[in-house]
Amino acid sequence: MTMTSFSFFLLCAVLLLFYYLLPYKCQSFLLLLASFVFCWSTGGKRMFFFLAVSVCSTWSAALLLEKAETEKRKTIILGLTLALNLGILFVFKYLNFFVYTGRAAGNIFGVDIPLKDISLVAPMGLSFYTLQVVGYLLDVSRGTCRAEKGLLRYALFAGFFPQLVQGPINRYSDLAETLYLPKKFNYEQVTFGLQRMLWGLFKKLVIAERMSVIVGTIYGDFETYSGLYIVVGTVCFAFQLYTDFSGAMDIALGLSEALGIRMAENFDNPFFARSISEYWRRWHITLGTWMKDYVFYPLLKSNLFVSIGDRAKNRLGKKKGKKIPTYLGMAVLWFTVGFWHGGAWKYIIGSGLLHCFYIISGQMLEPVFKKIIGFFKVNTECYSFHLFQTIRTFFLVCIGFVFFRASSAGTAVRMIRAAFYPNVWIFTDGSLLKLGLDTPDFVIGFVSLGILLLASLLQQKFHAEHKTVRGVLSCQNLPFRWFMYYGLIFAILIFGFYGPGYDASEFIYENF
Repeated sequence: MTMTSFSFFLLCAVLLLFYYLLPYKCQSFLLLLASFVFCWSTGGKRMFFFLAVSVCSTWSAALLLEKAETEKRKTIILGLTLALNLGILFVFKYLNFFVYTGRAAGNIFGVDIPLKDISLVAPMGLSFYTLQVVGYLLDVSRGTCRAEKGLLRYALFAGFFPQLVQGPINRYSDLAETLYLPKKFNYEQVTFGLQRMLWGLFKKLVIAERMSVIVGTIYGDFETYSGLYIVVGTVCFAFQLYTDFSGAMDIALGLSEALGIRMAENFDNPFFARSISEYWRRWHITLGTWMKDYVFYPLLKSNLFVSIGDRAKNRLGKKKGKKIPTYLGMAVLWFTVGFWHGGAWKYIIGSGLLHCFYIISGQMLEPVFKKIIGFFKVNTECYSFHLFQTIRTFFLVCIGFVFFRASSAGTAVRMIRAAFYPNVWIFTDGSLLKLGLDTPDFVIGFVSLGILLLASLLQQKFHAEHKTVRGVLSCQNLPFRWFMYYGLIFAILIFGFYGPGYDASEFIYENF
């Protein structure tokens, strides 16, 4: 069962029907039952088994942590439970990283290292629910939240099915505020949730699947499609990845909203960001927050990094010295972010270390940039400068996307080098129509991108006014509202990629 399948929406329909008809005490049980059905239908008994291991181990460990009388005992309980859960994640997702790296190192030095690939298929959702339960356990160990006494209640937090496969990565203290409360039927809440699910389907089936055709053609044969083809393919991949992942989030968050449950937002129009730091505050927000709270800040507070900071201040001075542990911590943080994406150097570079380089170099060169801006008397508050910053940030992000999408880091470097061939004629001689999409599909794809851009601009505008697009739409006259709703429904039915012989069901982040 996937989030664009008929069986998924049948499950949602049945759930919503009975959820508000049953007594309040049965609502959590019904959610748990639906989560079990989704888990079993999506990943089978393997997924259910490993999720059960994570749930039972972290639930019991959290209770033991609250009862532990000594710090040594707490450390042992915490260490063993983290080793179990992170160990499962490491074995299934990242073990081959060392195999590939070992073989590559051997090739560099002319040594044949006989390491074979380890064929293990990771249970679906493993990367997401592991971080969620580990975050809960660390919060309990720090005393920032109380351990959940009920096993079934905790199982619902960890296995709540809209978040299970692709996130968002929720914190217990936030999700629990609405997850366990009795819910009354609220027409506006349910309709808003269903509207958001529709918007997610539009992003996935109408935009992302069309972009994937172009991306697959160019990245599948970049030696033939070199030069500006690679630029086109990378820009299309940026929108494919965004509409695919944020579309999944819209479906998950929309269903959750219809059920009266508030989950964390994962996107905030990231392509409008004016710096790389701002981009990561808008893209995959819950992963970034998790990494900062449980990797970056604990590193900076550790005895090792405090000691490094003290030594750096003594040698370099207070101003420069205090930056050294921060930069080292950022390097560890971004390596971890990239490593989480797949345990391959293309992810470590494209989603991690490259962004670390952007941020650190930007901070180091900031005085130089200020002098240049002052010398040329650039107005940094005008729209044209903000647009320049947005385009620059998007360009830098797209370089990382080349690594993300390419088959390997080496291939990504070759593609970036090949992208500088100036074959501008491809925009006028019809070459772009030979990438897998005919003229109508091209028109539909880019008109849909225009609709996405317009909706995003409105969302930015209304957000500043503490409004939402759905809220403003709900205040319009009935004919206009239903024209928009039916327009979206028919756009999905007529222009969406789905049906027999075509698999539009797999989301990109289901593989992470």
